[in-house]
Amino acid sequence: MSKRQFRVLAAGLVTAVVLAGCGGGSTSDPAAGDGGGSQPTGPLRMLGVEPTQGFDPSTAFADASRVPMAMMYETLTERDAEGEIVGALAESWEISDDGTVYTFTLRDGIAFSDGSPITAADVVFSFERMKTGEALQAQLATLTSVEAVDDSTVRFTLSGPMSTFPALVGRPANAAILSEAAVSADPDYFTMPTITSGPWSLTEYTPKSQMTFTANEHYFKPPGIETVQVSFNNDPTANAAALESGSADLAGVAYSDAERLKTEGTLQVVQSDQLAPLFWGWDRTKAPFDNKDVRQAVAWAVDREGKQEACWFGTGGVTYGNILRPWDPAYEEINTYQAGSREDALAEAASLLDAAGWVEPDGGGTRVAEGVDGVEDGTPLAFEVPYEGNWPAAECHVQILQQNLQEAGIEVTPRKYDPAAYWGDVSAGAFTMYHGGAGAADSMDLYANWFATGGSLTALTTHLDDPEINAKVTEAQQVDEATSIQIIKELEEWQADELPMLVVGYQWPQVGMTQRVQNYKPGVDADSYTLVEATLSE
Repeated sequence: MSKRQFRVLAAGLVTAVVLAGCGGGSTSDPAAGDGGGSQPTGPLRMLGVEPTQGFDPSTAFADASRVPMAMMYETLTERDAEGEIVGALAESWEISDDGTVYTFTLRDGIAFSDGSPITAADVVFSFERMKTGEALQAQLATLTSVEAVDDSTVRFTLSGPMSTFPALVGRPANAAILSEAAVSADPDYFTMPTITSGPWSLTEYTPKSQMTFTANEHYFKPPGIETVQVSFNNDPTANAAALESGSADLAGVAYSDAERLKTEGTLQVVQSDQLAPLFWGWDRTKAPFDNKDVRQAVAWAVDREGKQEACWFGTGGVTYGNILRPWDPAYEEINTYQAGSREDALAEAASLLDAAGWVEPDGGGTRVAEGVDGVEDGTPLAFEVPYEGNWPAAECHVQILQQNLQEAGIEVTPRKYDPAAYWGDVSAGAFTMYHGGAGAADSMDLYANWFATGGSLTALTTHLDDPEINAKVTEAQQVDEATSIQIIKELEEWQADELPMLVVGYQWPQVGMTQRVQNYKPGVDADSYTLVEATLSE
């Protein structure tokens, strides 16, 4: 991806801790300067979601947990404001001629928050732990060994070349460098992590209420904000009022409020054309969605533009086959499910449902099974569709789905679901069909983490376990750029036809900030580096 394309992302990818209910920065060297200056300010008062997956980087992969973890834990590399991979805890790295050995040199004098040195042994400990953890186990499958050459040098040996390895070791939060001594000494370490490597330390956490972060004085680039207070809030419709009253400084705002706030101009509001797909997930192991015809029928029946206007107030975007956005070099327009009229779309859906054995009964109404494997004849085509209960746009979207599919003879019952349990139950395969939304940095990030077996979001999105797809994703990471782009294009065509999940559009989160917040632009991923650059005016 070009620098220009990453600038587009950087203008609007938001720090997910401020996004209730979903699933920039300086261009200077991260090692230079002291963030916002020698006199940190604070507190920065944020509204966000609770880290329901906890603080263990090997098991927590939802952004609600990844963002606060990225504030506490640092990685070997990170992306700069241009989207380029640069050193974080690592000052530099070398790659062997065959692309299978990466040797990283740590920065001089780096330390954990208690002042103890960060050494190559801590890096080895952290990566050996990652290799068996849920978050990065699949991506690190080609890592055959990691060894400390000396206190400041670490050597990674891979079974094959991986051009994306420097980006992988910089995956915010999940590629965290941990203190071997601290983690080994405390079996409950991740309940309230201490002795951490990131720009802030977690100094207070009250479940269901709030958490507080304090600047890590030993971090190699001290942040410009001394204290960050995050109050948990499951009602984004109330965030605008909190910002306007001055009781909060930064928060995700409801789409219905964003346009008004932009017009009034009293607050800063940021959005962008980011890769943040809205999707319908489903259980493809049993009827009705084990049949591709049914999945494609739903793809024809959903009203994409209607939901965008009704639920997202015209923000974001729609798609009729693609997942990727036009700024991605692997993008090639796919309009498989775009019809000339609503009647044409429903006719396509009806034909596919008939072919799948879900027929319209005499007199119309909900379709019923006729010769469907494993389903008793006469069974209605009906199911619940849950959604996160703290996401108003999701509730609206499911209601639109209910109306759309009713026109196709499918009965949908919306189900408001406890957000704390929602994604865990998605991962466990508890739902026939469900609503989702998540973000990715680029095409490689998306296909590696949403489509590959064991990808950090695969269990929440596609649920794929397909050796052929795994091989394609792996190959795309190991070949030259042109070949990689062609492979991703083939994957785009495949997903539009096979529909392991149904992407219908994109959510471009709206982040509101008071004028008190200075020098902050959301980054290209869930990292905290742009927040390190931020300051507060008094």
